[in-house]
Amino acid sequence: MYKKDLVSVIIPFHNAEKYVGKCIECLKVQEYKDIEAIFVDDGSDDKTSEIISKCADSRIKLISLKKSGVSTARNVGIQHATGEYITFWDIDDMPHPDFISTFVDDIHKYNVDTVISNYEDVFVGNKHVEITLPWENQVIGEKEITEVLIPRMIYPTKGETAIRGLVWRTFTYTRILKQNNLFFDPDISMAEDLLFTIELYKLSKKIYVESRSLYDYIRNGNSSMNSRRDNVIEKQVLFHHRFVAELKRLGIYEKNKKRYAANKLNMYSVCISACVRNGNIQANALKDLKKLRRVLLDDDVNILQSDAPMKIKVANYLLLLKMYRLLIMIYAIKEKKRISKYN
Repeated sequence: MYKKDLVSVIIPFHNAEKYVGKCIECLKVQEYKDIEAIFVDDGSDDKTSEIISKCADSRIKLISLKKSGVSTARNVGIQHATGEYITFWDIDDMPHPDFISTFVDDIHKYNVDTVISNYEDVFVGNKHVEITLPWENQVIGEKEITEVLIPRMIYPTKGETAIRGLVWRTFTYTRILKQNNLFFDPDISMAEDLLFTIELYKLSKKIYVESRSLYDYIRNGNSSMNSRRDNVIEKQVLFHHRFVAELKRLGIYEKNKKRYAANKLNMYSVCISACVRNGNIQANALKDLKKLRRVLLDDDVNILQSDAPMKIKVANYLLLLKMYRLLIMIYAIKEKKRISKYN
């Protein structure tokens, strides 16, 4: 039995002592007070858990795990959630004080299953860039969810605005997750949000799109997204294996086949970027690019007929032509330009 109107906030973390104080402050200043904050420690070896334990707020719960990954940490949070509603935060971001109160008001007022909102990217120098959805304070039904929202999450076609699958701008009923056994895939550590949110939105008969930006996504250069990751090629291949299987299971693959193919082609660009993360050429960059080329050769993706942008197609052709050093040079320049926004 869920506690009516209690909101469960799931906050996974790993070695976050630098950010936990601000996160706790964000909880304390929430206009809506009926909250349970479930912090899930994913195998930290710093003082984050100690700081949380010393916090004199009965609404805060702490669960400690061996290092298992963010998906498992979030799943444990879901399992322990007792609130009527559930949402997710990243510990290094800054939800606005009206984050929970606005979501609770919206889900009641518009009688929907799920609410999603705009948010702001925050770069170095406190530069805020609002990221908006293509609806304004509007309820969207199953037709728009299936034919507009989810397709743009899979991959936007020319002229469309991409929609990222992000759990921290999403608010829903806890029972929807538990009754449908909806959890994060524990084997996926890249774009795990996307698989989760696509299924959640498909399960939702009505979604309200809140036009206010309720969450500051802090784009710092030390985040996991900007850190060097091992086995990127293997992780991307696994993700796409699960991604296409999920689209087929939900019955939406055939209508989105071309969008998925473009997303799959983009995978190779992501892997090339990983070879020069933050503009630093990795020691095994050439070896990884050769491995990536073998994966591309075995792939049935059609580069020429793909809806992916021309720059993605060119990168894939250069990979096929074994132009490894040229790719490293191009992507190193791109990475340095990208990371300059964060530092």
